[in-house]
Amino acid sequence: MNVLAVDCSGDVLSVGAGRSIGSGARGPEAPKHPYREERGHGHAAGPGFASVSVDAGFRHAERVMSAVEYCLGEAGLSPPELDLLACSGGPGSFTGLRIGMATVKGLSLGLGKPFVAVPTLDAIAADWEGASRILVPVIDAKRARFYFAIYDGGRLVAGPFDDGLARLIELTQAYPEALFVGPDADLLESTAIERPGFRIVTERRRSPIAAMARLAVSIYERDGPASSGSGLEYLRGSDAEEAAAATAGRTAAQSGAVP
Repeated sequence: MNVLAVDCSGDVLSVGAGRSIGSGARGPEAPKHPYREERGHGHAAGPGFASVSVDAGFRHAERVMSAVEYCLGEAGLSPPELDLLACSGGPGSFTGLRIGMATVKGLSLGLGKPFVAVPTLDAIAADWEGASRILVPVIDAKRARFYFAIYDGGRLVAGPFDDGLARLIELTQAYPEALFVGPDADLLESTAIERPGFRIVTERRRSPIAAMARLAVSIYERDGPASSGSGLEYLRGSDAEEAAAATAGRTAAQSGAVP
């Protein structure tokens, strides 16, 4: 399948576009790259993938479409040739996730193409598949908490969680070895030093966009396309939602205290 994937879940914006993902090699009729000489070579037989990561803070809204256009051009794809669109489904940055979902939903509607949302932690784990039997992708959830999950041999066995360091250590103690990966695995460096068998990967700017595209095909083949009303996996309410809930709780308590 020809796939476009967009990841706005963190402060690094990543976009990728690929040909024949999950469907084997494409034959000699693969589309000609727009930058090739007329008598030059077309794409090599087989899948092709082009990606870009923009490490410039949370400026996703103003940069995502130019990144999409770049990746499609480098992959030798026009928008109508896409078969599937994908975005990060969470957890991650509330604003970033919404930008990614809005971008993909808009393209899906405009092009008449299906889309799916790929769980962020699944994509990170898939990006490191084979590096360790036990993988623990980690995202900083702020407030001294982490978004994390545990994968054994590529299979999700626990999570996803929004919890503190103590809970993360408790859940991973049963494994003699574990590899912590993802954009914020380096926050566990002191913990890994104290616990034999714990290792961390410090490539915090590494993008799992290619793995996300592959997972998108698997999700689509298994579950079909997402609906237009599909939402995101936040694991917690936004700051505004939590503040509103706290205010409502205080108001209710005060009202109940009035004779």
